[in-house]
Amino acid sequence: MIRKIDRRLVYGLGGLVALIVLWALFLRGSDDARPGDFTLETATVERGDVARLVTASGAVRALTTVEVGSQVSGQIIELNADFNSEVKEGDIIARIDPQTFESRVASAQADIASARASLDVQSANIASAEASFAQSERDYNRVKALYEQDAIAQSSLEDAERALAVAKAALDVSRAQLRSSQATLSQRQASLQSAQLDLDRTIIRSPIDGVVIERSVDVGQTVAASFSAPILFQIAQDLGDIRIDAAVVESDIGGIDAGDPATFKVDAYPNETFKGTVEQVRLASETLSNVVTYTVVIAAENRSGRLLPGMTANVEITAEEREGVLRLSESAVRFRPPSEGVTVVTDETGENAQERRSGRPAGAGSNPGQAMLAGLDIDADRKAKIEAEMTAEMEKVRASMGEAGATFDRSGMREKIQSRIDKVLRDNLSRDELAIVQKTINERASQRRVELYQPVGDGTLKTVSVSVGLSDGQNVEILRGADEGDVFVTRLTVAAAGN
Repeated sequence: MIRKIDRRLVYGLGGLVALIVLWALFLRGSDDARPGDFTLETATVERGDVARLVTASGAVRALTTVEVGSQVSGQIIELNADFNSEVKEGDIIARIDPQTFESRVASAQADIASARASLDVQSANIASAEASFAQSERDYNRVKALYEQDAIAQSSLEDAERALAVAKAALDVSRAQLRSSQATLSQRQASLQSAQLDLDRTIIRSPIDGVVIERSVDVGQTVAASFSAPILFQIAQDLGDIRIDAAVVESDIGGIDAGDPATFKVDAYPNETFKGTVEQVRLASETLSNVVTYTVVIAAENRSGRLLPGMTANVEITAEEREGVLRLSESAVRFRPPSEGVTVVTDETGENAQERRSGRPAGAGSNPGQAMLAGLDIDADRKAKIEAEMTAEMEKVRASMGEAGATFDRSGMREKIQSRIDKVLRDNLSRDELAIVQKTINERASQRRVELYQPVGDGTLKTVSVSVGLSDGQNVEILRGADEGDVFVTRLTVAAAGN
């Protein structure tokens, strides 16, 4: 007897078979990606530019901003300038009520008139005193002549002498009073000048050509200049030539010099990049929250007038730049292979092996003075003399510290050697030559040796010791140990089990 087969059972069995087939195919396909296999991403050494960029922020300001204040107190009765007003030097931009100062000028003028009248009186008194003195002198001479002839008594002579002395004293008093009146007149004239000066100061004038960027008073407002001059206006001299005071942290200030190029952006124009130049690196530091910063002044043109004072500028300064050098992606320098699953061999040939055996970059020279003086254009005899002096000073330091000091106090020995070398350089080089040597020393200090990894086939990586210099965060300058076209690993991805 034939039984009828359930269709649902047939469909279920068919689906199970399909799953088994797919699972088998999946396992077979995974045989090609065994655990421990890996894929490599590489970068090639090429020629290009490398620059060290320093980022900072600062406020846009005018080249010169003058705060115009008042030296006298009073009520503002007139304003001739407002925000964004263009003014010329000498233009009247405000007036203070002059009535009080005009009355002081009038009072001072009256005092001068009184002093001059007093001077005239004293002049007349002197004339009278001089006449009295002359008459007393003539009388005395006549009495004296008669006394010598025994024609009159001695008492008459004494009376004449007394009269002459009184007349002389009266003349001296009149002359002293005249000098006092002259001094009083000078004093009154000085008071008049002071009062007139205060009256003139009620007229506020622009000290420069520029644009008013701030007005702090209104008509009717009273300004008080008792202890300090109140600020009425701020005038920017020329908004076509601006400055940015960028705060650069101390770790980035090295290498920034006047003339370095800079670019910056402002929030008002996020898609536009403006250009500028480092004008000054100020020596004074500022400390905020234990962070030391230095102000770097950046000069830029603003012919369009779109950059306004007070805007925040995000600045990038090109502190150092190398053009047309060998460079490699920074990710190759950061790459390190996993500790397991990858075979790594060491390069034992060529320049890299020489560097490891000598303990210094190949071609660096045995005398450190040669590297320091490499950038100087001086004659060979002078250079040899300086190198010999540096070598002698280093030997003196090593001899004074002995083997124990050289072994256990290396940092102290380096400091002493550096101090002696600096003295030799100062004694033998000019200021410009010292600047060149210092730049060479700074460049050498930025050099370092790194281990890069090069694929050699069959899943093996070879370490290559390379000397690198300037880095801009994306690319690093290759100094020695690699040639153009060399390939180095930047990333390694290990295949996981079951993939």
